[in-house]
Amino acid sequence: MQFTIKFRHALEQSWIWANEEYGIGDGFVVLQDIAATSQRLEDLIPDLSSQWSISSHQSEAPDTTLWSLTTQIGPSVADESSFQDVEIGTPFTHFQKWFALVRAGIPWLAPRKGLSRCSLDKDAILCTFADGQGRHLVFLAMSGVDDILALFRSTDTNSISLHARNDAPVERDLMVLVSTGYEVDKAIAAVVYHARSLIWKYSQIHNAGTWNSLGQDLTEDKILEALEILEESGISISNLIIDDNWQSIDTLDQGAAQAGLLEFEANRAGFPSGLKSTVSKIRRTHRTIERIFVWHALLGYWGGISPRGAIARSYKATHVRREDTGTDMTLVANEDISKFYDDFYAFLVQSGVDGVKTDAQCMLDTLASASARRALTNAYLDKWSIASLRHFGVNAISCMSQFPQALFHALLPQIRPPVTARNSDDYFPDAPSSHRWHVWANAHNAVLTQYLNVVPDWDMFQTVHEFADYHAAARCLSGGPVYITDVPGQHDLELLKRVTALTTLGKTVILRPSVVGIALDPYLDYDSGALLKIGSFHGSGSGGISLMGVFQTSDAQTSSLTLLSEFRGISHTSSYVVRAYTTGRVSHPLRFTDGRGPSLLATPSDEGYEIYTAYELTRFASRWWRRQGEISVASLGLVDKMTGCAAIEASHVEMDAKISVTSKLKALGVFGKASEG
Repeated sequence: MQFTIKFRHALEQSWIWANEEYGIGDGFVVLQDIAATSQRLEDLIPDLSSQWSISSHQSEAPDTTLWSLTTQIGPSVADESSFQDVEIGTPFTHFQKWFALVRAGIPWLAPRKGLSRCSLDKDAILCTFADGQGRHLVFLAMSGVDDILALFRSTDTNSISLHARNDAPVERDLMVLVSTGYEVDKAIAAVVYHARSLIWKYSQIHNAGTWNSLGQDLTEDKILEALEILEESGISISNLIIDDNWQSIDTLDQGAAQAGLLEFEANRAGFPSGLKSTVSKIRRTHRTIERIFVWHALLGYWGGISPRGAIARSYKATHVRREDTGTDMTLVANEDISKFYDDFYAFLVQSGVDGVKTDAQCMLDTLASASARRALTNAYLDKWSIASLRHFGVNAISCMSQFPQALFHALLPQIRPPVTARNSDDYFPDAPSSHRWHVWANAHNAVLTQYLNVVPDWDMFQTVHEFADYHAAARCLSGGPVYITDVPGQHDLELLKRVTALTTLGKTVILRPSVVGIALDPYLDYDSGALLKIGSFHGSGSGGISLMGVFQTSDAQTSSLTLLSEFRGISHTSSYVVRAYTTGRVSHPLRFTDGRGPSLLATPSDEGYEIYTAYELTRFASRWWRRQGEISVASLGLVDKMTGCAAIEASHVEMDAKISVTSKLKALGVFGKASEG
């Protein structure tokens, strides 16, 4: 059942259709029928292809049902991978809306969505569908196991199919995980949790960047000059990433699509005294910098290694063909990958480097031959993971690694400390139409990546920019690191003060919520003009603090009636106050008295965003006070910071002769509390 709203601002004014005034689509009435839940997948996909075998599994996510679909794919032949397309069926026969995460090129994921017609413009790794009874059906294509790559495609008959690739010289199983439930986040959790258990069985085993700020002709002098300007501007950074173009690369190899790495040492034109000398100068002149990272590609450089360089002479090399360019590339062979990384990272450690940003990991998915993909894909992913952990601990950033084999094989298992991983395509400061989409894509990608063993990195941003506050708010809510890539001398110090905080020891820290930020409604259409809502949470269990950022997706200024129950982790038995960051306004106490509880009007600021924080109130009877009734109190954390609630490490409220609020904070700032009664 569809509906729209007609309203008028006053009795004497004309009626207005909301869909015509604001360009929004019709709403849907969902008639939830719990009795309609089926334990048979054939009832949910009546036209399910007979090529699939169905198995039921115990779901680890509450209130969900889980199945797997399996079929076979033939072997690779004569070093050429085999490909197969297998029809699945039409979810619910008729669905109301759908959401998918597709491969936006080789390295990245991006969201897609629609209504009753599923039309995927790119191959998808995850698809979810909702029907008119409030049910969700989630599909996850398994990759990264047994040399299989599997992705979803839409068909002309409004069904979905699986497109698969087998690099193994033997027949392999294809698998699709399917779950259903009345809450889409639980249904997604069900398939991801089961995928993790399968991968485990098979495998067993603050900040600044230099790319946008200093450009491609990177030199020691440019780095030192930029750091000097930052310091003169009063900006203290704790982490520095020396980005692309510090390495010694072969630009003369005309047969390669991209340059290859010659040797470990930095290029002599930009770093005449070597990497170690540059790092020493940085540490000597900028004492606040605690960690220095350097960039490198997983395979050495964008084009692997140079066949004419010292690396090719020191390690066993192999020559491979690339599918994307049709050119050849030289790589360190499987037998010497571990030695290559150990030697490279030992050199970096001796040079004073603390960590690495390992980019272009998706190049593994450009290899053409089945044998090369088989021998090198998981080998590079595994051996990089081991070497980075051995030499740098958690100081490693995984980039351009959202290709299916890496997502499942390397990033899903929880067998090492979480690695920081880029969560979307790059930040493009000079592309006006990209900024809202960048935040949108990151929030929707996080619907899946929240379950990976990663700290999500939403990429750098510039503090002097039309969308600076917009990006800063999104980064604070993301639960990941905050990096800036400012042009030297162009810094917004006041914005940085709202994003970071100083400890009592003078160290600059970011205030990161405990739970990563995600899009609260994955089905919402980007072009609808509706507000993007990003939900996060700080703390654990009851007593935690819920955050919701609302972001404009167009130039039109809109508001949204928002239910308290939309905040993540809210208890229906507690009372809350909600504070808006930009205005400082605090709501009256909100409590669930009927149905879905109270609501508030969410309105972005002139910068296109607002951050709302819901604090649970501690309530006391006031019989010892001058008047009868109830007193409610909450600690708000640092109210001058975007996510100042994340400064709270512990908080306790008690009442004796007086009310005492005790909060342990991780940094300095303006402390706030709320009281009522």
